[in-house]
Amino acid sequence: MTTSRIGQVRQLTEWLQATDISLLELRAPGESIRLCRQASGEVREAAADSAPATAPTSATVVRAGSVGIVLHSHPLRSEPLVKPGQQVAAGQPVALLRIGLVLLPVGAPRAGVVSRILSTHESAVGFGTPLVELAS
Repeated sequence: MTTSRIGQVRQLTEWLQATDISLLELRAPGESIRLCRQASGEVREAAADSAPATAPTSATVVRAGSVGIVLHSHPLRSEPLVKPGQQVAAGQPVALLRIGLVLLPVGAPRAGVVSRILSTHESAVGFGTPLVELAS
């Protein structure tokens, strides 16, 4: 981690300590950082990963935008929203998040082919949980 990044993480830690937020996760292409507040109020870096900026990637992981129960088919229908190998358009629902009585569609961020379903139907997921992988 560069000196400027360390300074940025320190600043984020100070800001996080001044709030009641218990988890802060930031992602950018090739890197991410997760800061967690401990029961003592101390903030620590829970995970940081960094991939080489030159690493080619043609896969896009569709992630949950909220906590909820992931559904890969609508409760009133038997067929899944998407299947591996299926072509999808940008914005097309690839999963649903059930939050109480509300169903929130999770759309594909870009057009592509569903390469893998990464979550189990009717499993509890958190913000950022990988749901579906799209290939170019």
